[in-house]
Amino acid sequence: MCGIAGFYSLSQKWTQAQLTQMTQALRHRGPEAEGYFQDERCGLGHRRLKIIDLSDAANQPMFSQDERYVMVFNGEVYNFQEIAKKYNLSLKTRSDSEVILALFAQRQTQFIDELNGMFALAIYDRETREMYIYRDRLGIKPLFYYWDGENFAFASETKALLELGISRDINKEALQDYLFLEYVPDHLSIFKHIQKLEKGHFLKVTPKKLEKKAYYSLLDQWNPQPTQSLDHYVEAFDEQLTQSIRYRSISDVPMGAFLSGGTDSSLICAKFQELSPQSIQTYTIGFDVASFDESTYAQKVAEHLNTRHTLDRVSAKESIETVERLVTHYDEPFAANSCIPSLLVCQKARNEVTVALSGDGADELFMGYGYYHWYNRVKKISKYGGYAARKLTTQVLSWLDQRKQRAARVFDYADFQRIWLHVWSQEQYMFSEKEVSWLLDTPYQHQSTWKDWKKINELDIHPFEKISLFDTLHYLPYNLLYKMDIASMASALEVRVPYLDHHLVEFALNVPLEFKIQGKEQKFLMKKTLEKYLPNELIYRKKWGFPAPVGDWLQQDLAYLIDKYLNEKRLKKQGLFEPHMVQDFVNLFQQGKYYHYKRVWALIVFQMWYAHYIDPNL
Repeated sequence: MCGIAGFYSLSQKWTQAQLTQMTQALRHRGPEAEGYFQDERCGLGHRRLKIIDLSDAANQPMFSQDERYVMVFNGEVYNFQEIAKKYNLSLKTRSDSEVILALFAQRQTQFIDELNGMFALAIYDRETREMYIYRDRLGIKPLFYYWDGENFAFASETKALLELGISRDINKEALQDYLFLEYVPDHLSIFKHIQKLEKGHFLKVTPKKLEKKAYYSLLDQWNPQPTQSLDHYVEAFDEQLTQSIRYRSISDVPMGAFLSGGTDSSLICAKFQELSPQSIQTYTIGFDVASFDESTYAQKVAEHLNTRHTLDRVSAKESIETVERLVTHYDEPFAANSCIPSLLVCQKARNEVTVALSGDGADELFMGYGYYHWYNRVKKISKYGGYAARKLTTQVLSWLDQRKQRAARVFDYADFQRIWLHVWSQEQYMFSEKEVSWLLDTPYQHQSTWKDWKKINELDIHPFEKISLFDTLHYLPYNLLYKMDIASMASALEVRVPYLDHHLVEFALNVPLEFKIQGKEQKFLMKKTLEKYLPNELIYRKKWGFPAPVGDWLQQDLAYLIDKYLNEKRLKKQGLFEPHMVQDFVNLFQQGKYYHYKRVWALIVFQMWYAHYIDPNL
């Protein structure tokens, strides 16, 4: 795992010193080596975290044997040994990086079809003076870029691009979407002049021209077959996961795995342990707040699997100190409070290992979220009278306890065709479109994910399958995977995600619904597979998330953040938010409407980000 950066400019807009600065901004991602390439048009920078072939010969930028091509690469390609054998590649190192570059030299843009892994990479052709930028199929590794019509630059994180003096003007649509979703989605970034390269896409850069194309779409992999027996799917899933973990166990440095005690991580650890000749290292963190602490279950699972388990109990003080550092790591506003424990568990794991396996992706593929059933509830109410019935439901629930008051917000939306996006937003405790409009004093209707949802919603499949597809296409790459990439790279820890081998993802996509959700039992196929390793009492229990008790902290130790960042004087000087609207949400939260904590938190996170990246003197 590494950090990559570079530029392409006919006018030599940027210097060697600036290439060094932007690469150095990524040194946390790769503390063990750095390297540069520059000619009159192109500059490439690389920070390396050594994982496979620890020799300096595998450092980057890497040149093809004829020195025509030069590459910087972030990630891992797990099937590199098979590729080298299949294409009879002549190699000087044992690294996957050299295999990728040699394959490109042989197959050009068709090389991408062979890669199984997570990656963001740039290849420069010194003969044709063309640059190619690729991001992996599912968006596991990030890539941001700048293009002004003549000059192009890219990096693993936006903080590196800012070293080039790129304007820090805020993208208003991205800010609106952040307040609605808790993250900045799709191709957008919070900066007007910086974009994300979407998952499964590549860029071709030539003089005064930038081409962007998709090379992979998950929707194209939808190919349901006649339903077979449960045993068939258990066996097929077991084989897919075994192969994925076998690939992701290739490493020249110490490895471990995260273990929360839930289905996703427990199955990963069970398979990893089964394949390992010795006890694997597993990691869990626990919180002082009992309702957020799952470590007891993790300990029981570790005992059953006979892993070498490490539990680090995190105090409220340590967690709160992490809050102050969030925006130094997350250079886009990001309100998912699970980034706090993610940062902490990666930090703890890095004390002993350099690579860790994670269970990310299972909830999206096998329908593990509670909000699947909310869509059915909204649909059922709508049958009795459309928006009028939903509005009445909202009014009735608003008179009841706080849990029901929070649920009331889910039904309060007029356009049924778009209602799933509203449900999703409210399940994250975020602002509605109407509230975003009020906060920014600008009309807002969410658009960035609407195009994909509209396409998905037209498919002749079950609503749960539609939601699963939507989450895999949007929530997974632009929220969960972004969160883990930043959290892990902050400690120079490589995190691998076995559920997101694209072969396994395509298999899961076509598993019949009845084997994903059976009655009220979600992730049914995964749990049946896990029965081979754990007793039922550790499998069939209530799902926990991986959040932090931010609402409690905002009422206690972090209450000062409300006064510091959301006071009227600051808001008026900043000129982005309507101060009276902000105060209304703060008042509701402080008066006991606890379910507004995430909205207050999202505003604070943005204000901390703004102070760090835009105006530290505000």
